[in-house]
Amino acid sequence: MALTKKQRAELRLKFGGRCAYCGCELPEKGWHADHVEAVLRKSEQCMKSAAKGIFKLKSTGEVFRPEADCFENLFPACAPCNLMKTSYSLEMFRKQVSLQVERGRRSSMNFRTAERFGLVEVVTKPIVFWFEQYPPQEVKP
Repeated sequence: MALTKKQRAELRLKFGGRCAYCGCELPEKGWHADHVEAVLRKSEQCMKSAAKGIFKLKSTGEVFRPEADCFENLFPACAPCNLMKTSYSLEMFRKQVSLQVERGRRSSMNFRTAERFGLVEVVTKPIVFWFEQYPPQEVKP
């Protein structure tokens, strides 16, 4: 779905100009319009690449779930969140985010070193997306 300039500006402000997932401030340009429920784009093997022995997929422009390609199904997202979310459901994306500490520990000597020296402190807490806590609720005295 191609957004108009007005729709894009409206979408960016949907959650206070912040990423719907991590809550980081979104710049004027460079952020993504994420389909909350994936549209699942159809792709096919590029035959030019295949002739060279390279496996490469290219989009056909068609989608499996056209009903999900609508403005109401879009959230503003920073590029890292949108690229990590790919076509995951919200609950699967939440699970993927929760796995990052162990992945970092397992695959990054830098992470393990920083953790050993107390530069990184791992906390166990539920993954709560920005959109789930926006707008901030006032605390009543």
